[in-house]
Amino acid sequence: MLADLELTFNESVSQSDVGALLQEATEDGKLGELEVGDITVGRPIDDSPTAVPSEPEALNKDVIYGPVIGVLAVLLVSFVIYLVIKHQRGQRHDRQKPNPEEISGSHFNAGNEIEGDNDNVNASNPRHYMELRNVTQSQERLEGSSETPLYLEINEYAPLHPATRSWEDSRENVIIEKVIGQGAFGQVAQGRASQLRGREGTTSVAIKMLKDNAPESDKKDLLSELEVMKTLKPHPHVIKLLGCVTESEPILVIIEYVPYGDLLGYLRKSRGMNDTYYKDPDVKPQTSLTSLQLMKFSWQVADGMSYLSSRNIIHRDLAARNVLVGEGETCKVTDFGMARDVQQEKIYEKKTKGRIPVKWTAYEALVYGRYTTKSDVWSFGVVLYEIFTIGGSPYPRTKGQNMVELLLQGYRMPKPNHLDDALYQIMLSCWQEDPDNRPTFENLRSELKRMENQHKRLINMEDYDKKLYENVEDLMF
Repeated sequence: MLADLELTFNESVSQSDVGALLQEATEDGKLGELEVGDITVGRPIDDSPTAVPSEPEALNKDVIYGPVIGVLAVLLVSFVIYLVIKHQRGQRHDRQKPNPEEISGSHFNAGNEIEGDNDNVNASNPRHYMELRNVTQSQERLEGSSETPLYLEINEYAPLHPATRSWEDSRENVIIEKVIGQGAFGQVAQGRASQLRGREGTTSVAIKMLKDNAPESDKKDLLSELEVMKTLKPHPHVIKLLGCVTESEPILVIIEYVPYGDLLGYLRKSRGMNDTYYKDPDVKPQTSLTSLQLMKFSWQVADGMSYLSSRNIIHRDLAARNVLVGEGETCKVTDFGMARDVQQEKIYEKKTKGRIPVKWTAYEALVYGRYTTKSDVWSFGVVLYEIFTIGGSPYPRTKGQNMVELLLQGYRMPKPNHLDDALYQIMLSCWQEDPDNRPTFENLRSELKRMENQHKRLINMEDYDKKLYENVEDLMF
């Protein structure tokens, strides 16, 4: 048997001394009670306690996961930076100011305004509209290539859906009494209708319809307007749909009757001028409108547009001529013939030929054919000019074909002399070149409503000079 012995001494001894002591103690072959055959003296043992082997430490996950997460973070940040740079380059390309001559040649029909009847088109002077050429040139360049268009195309016209047939009324239930307004291709009549949806008895109504010479595009616009109106809930500042006749020609769109006619005519007649559309409204305006009435008109139109924008509807033809004045001088936004419901994209890119009201149309819509609710905000700024100048013509003595060049140069209509700067700043905010910098309709409604009780300070009617806002060319009908 082999045994390892540990000897502890009270004082320091050498290895040879230990060997001698052990040898002497075992001369008789015993060490205590143990028999000893041989003794081997090894190295001295350190007094410090012997370290007990520990179990291997648990693997430090941070050591492995840290570098991996760091690499992934770097890759993600690099990808985001790449997307941002690519987006900014695309914006710079889009915002690159094109040659005005190039624009007028590619977007407008040789820069000429619509010729023809002096009556209105869709409740307006045809001189307010210009033909728009096909603006899909950039899209055509993408065809056959691997590039993806920046904006998805949205269908121009929503088809009539069987589920909406409950709006349909029988033609025999609609009686047309007299035509109260008309344009080159459309007209509005006053009449009576019975058995309308949710109504008993006979109701006094207004009836929108087309003339026999109306082109197919106007028919599509009327059907489009009808489909948009079917989606709307009743709102005090949006015209209300009451019914329709679509199963046979001519198509009739039946809306609530408003006694005061359109806002532009109401404004102009208050200072002795002729209405441009409604020839025979039941209620005539006061000889002169007050600053309080003008402020009320402004926030009511903003309120109606706030509702439409909340429904993701882009009007595209907002103007004083397309606002009706109902009972209690309540403004109601109407004429959705050019409106588009853009629930998915919230942007409309015009790709087809058609009339465009250049003096009311936003910068980006004129130049690029792109519409959003912020494009309607631009138009609302022009409506404010019409209201506060009591029916003044925007950009007086400026031809439509020159509008793009003017806007590219940063021109904006100057402040009317009788307006306070606070109101003018609201108008300018609507005309910001970048749509994202324009206010929302909700902001506009709140601000204008808040200002209503300051109407005398904001609109000084004593300084108003109606001769400054009479464009003879626009007033000849």
